[in-house]
Amino acid sequence: MSGVTGIVLAAGASERMGESKLLLPYRGATVFDATIAAVTASAVDRVIVVTGARAEEVETLISSSSSGGGADERGGGGQSCRQSPVASRQPERSSPVPEGRKEEQESRDGNPSIVVVRNPDYRRGNMSSLLTATAVDLAAEAFIVVPGDMPTIRTAALDSMIGLWFEKGPWAAVTEYHDRIAHPFLLSHTAVDAMQQMTGEKVLGRLLVDSDDERVVRLSIPHKAPRDVNTPEDYEALLRVVDQ
Repeated sequence: MSGVTGIVLAAGASERMGESKLLLPYRGATVFDATIAAVTASAVDRVIVVTGARAEEVETLISSSSSGGGADERGGGGQSCRQSPVASRQPERSSPVPEGRKEEQESRDGNPSIVVVRNPDYRRGNMSSLLTATAVDLAAEAFIVVPGDMPTIRTAALDSMIGLWFEKGPWAAVTEYHDRIAHPFLLSHTAVDAMQQMTGEKVLGRLLVDSDDERVVRLSIPHKAPRDVNTPEDYEALLRVVDQ
């Protein structure tokens, strides 16, 4: 067991996109399918998905998927989150979820358990969703954070971040690709506690990237940063890469 929980932030209203970006088609499935497949194929012990806007539709992607596999080296691969090729690991049951906040829990041999929680205050931003997730898993040693709209994130990058946790146990860490800093981010419980006191927008960026805090380790990955999908132009660019 790694002692690391994956958090997939899937609560946003997709206002810049004009429709739910998580539900957009991608490689025969959806943007969200590809992202969650990459996370569940990694060595995290469990996965917490935080939903909010269009929660029922996002949760249906988790509960109704029945085929798939892990991410390839390009990213999530558009596969379902139901099956991942980590058959050698035996998952630990997730920590109890407070009454009324747990939507779904699934524990599968060889795959991390998935817990879905709804954030009623999702319009307050990603920090609200992040704290919603960390509050339901007090047993985790650290958290790896991934936005739900990052379908090209690599499972290998997630596993490298877990390896960094084992090696150094940093207060926090970010992934430094050759073109920019991007997810996955890693947060220890101590870092999460520090964020409780922060307010305003883009708290994660301010805390982990802009502050030059020496406690934040940078994990170097020799690839381009994974694409997130915020606007129609972002989605069109993502599809152009797939079509090449």
